[in-house]
Amino acid sequence: MEPDQFEHLGYHVDQGVALIVLNRPERHNAWSGPMAVEYRWALHQAEGDADVRVVVLTGAGESFCVGADAGALQQIGTAGGAYVKEKTELPPYPQWCPPGLRHNHVAPMTVSMPVIAAINGACAGVGFVLAAYADLRWASDRAKIATSFAALGLPAEYGIGWVLPRLVGSARALELLYDPAPRSAEEAYRLGFVQRVVPADDLLPEVTAYARRLARHSSAESLRTMKRSVLVDADGEFEGAYRASVADMDAALAGPDFQEGLRAQRAGERPDFLVRRRSSPVQVGGSGGHLAN
Repeated sequence: MEPDQFEHLGYHVDQGVALIVLNRPERHNAWSGPMAVEYRWALHQAEGDADVRVVVLTGAGESFCVGADAGALQQIGTAGGAYVKEKTELPPYPQWCPPGLRHNHVAPMTVSMPVIAAINGACAGVGFVLAAYADLRWASDRAKIATSFAALGLPAEYGIGWVLPRLVGSARALELLYDPAPRSAEEAYRLGFVQRVVPADDLLPEVTAYARRLARHSSAESLRTMKRSVLVDADGEFEGAYRASVADMDAALAGPDFQEGLRAQRAGERPDFLVRRRSSPVQVGGSGGHLAN
């Protein structure tokens, strides 16, 4: 599936940044099966594009994503919990990807570049899941953020009970999960879920500017190996993580990005990695541990 076939997402690349926009504003970007399929393909498209170094995810209109489509939830309730999974073809996972990572909502963790959620408004339920699986979360000062699961009699969905404590600590994770009431962006920041709170009108420009800085001035190879070491290797034994980091360093010392970094250092200027295209297959996996199911 190509971006021009997307019906529920917007996709645009500029200056090293792929902007993915959840595009059902009339439904407050409620999550649906077709949207989930397109999100997988959008991430796959970004991963395969050497011009993309950072992904930004946001919502059209006044909401980020209010959760699963209410109509679909009502149908599931009427059917006594039965539902039909979307059968549209999905892109392949990277060859290195272990079984524990081969799940739709985990896909942002399997791409080699940073994924930043720009939470522009209401963010609840599966919207919270989408934000949690991003690497970083910036929020509008008008955003409202809620887990919502307990209010619907649901568990911590899609592995969130495993991911959330690693983001904010176990006590704060339980505080967020136990109480489904919406929280302000400032409270989400206090709890450690959000990294920055930005005035609503400035959110997307500031997130985009930050993403472009990463794309231009941070080595794509450095970002790739750092993401893997934090999200994958750190879940294994220290020995494996240490050895993987040494192998990464040895490879980097012989690579073109190191040469660009040295050149910029000698010239007293910031390096410009955006002009370099990745010349080797991208991998996030390494010799360390792997994420749980």
